[in-house]
Amino acid sequence: MTRKSRDGATAIAAVATGLLFLSTGAWAQESANDQLNSCVKKEQILTTAKGAGIGALTGLAAMLVSHNKDDAVKGAIIGAAVGGAAGFATAYYTAIDTCYKKNPSWIPESQIQRTDSYENVKKQIHYKPSQGVVTRAGTVTVEGPVKADSQAVVNSTFIVMTPDGAEVPVTVGRKLYVVGTDGKETLVPFPGNASEQHTFEPGQQQDTVHIPIPHDAKPGSIYRVEFSVAADNKPASTSAQQFTISE
Repeated sequence: MTRKSRDGATAIAAVATGLLFLSTGAWAQESANDQLNSCVKKEQILTTAKGAGIGALTGLAAMLVSHNKDDAVKGAIIGAAVGGAAGFATAYYTAIDTCYKKNPSWIPESQIQRTDSYENVKKQIHYKPSQGVVTRAGTVTVEGPVKADSQAVVNSTFIVMTPDGAEVPVTVGRKLYVVGTDGKETLVPFPGNASEQHTFEPGQQQDTVHIPIPHDAKPGSIYRVEFSVAADNKPASTSAQQFTISE
């Protein structure tokens, strides 16, 4: 590492350390777990400072001028999160992902429940045993309105069918994207289990997840959540839904 690189890294570390001491109370994230709350806040600051030292330094300069702790910390973080809404969201959801990896017991359990029987679904889709194992993603709905510093409740339905009505292992996948003003999508770490396998009884199921929304998410920001199911080594079936942050 060159001297210039070392100096830059030192400056970034100094900014991050300073922000950690100044950020108490400034960036509370909605969570049932205060420890997760604190972890996310600290990891977010470190992520943005390490990824954008110049922006963080700009924010620190603003702090020295404004003498307002809350505004300064907010400005430093936003200044560091280059890339607009995508960079901002990436830092936030990367922080959650890091905290979950450090503390696996904090990861919320999936909420999946059976909503319709094998026989009913068989009639609805005209299923025949010759089709083999069938998994199909249905609708994805987001309960609204979704506001900053809240949670987006996402309900995804899917069906699982087998020739003899026996249970079958199914892989459930979840992804979260941030949509920029140019329409470009950026994949961010899913705040929870991005992929997991369960053994389901044939019929229809509903998956429910709660996606935390950043404290300072701007109204009009657009997200897209994607849900997929796969079984029996067949291609995954996928469905998705966008949602917008309200005032």
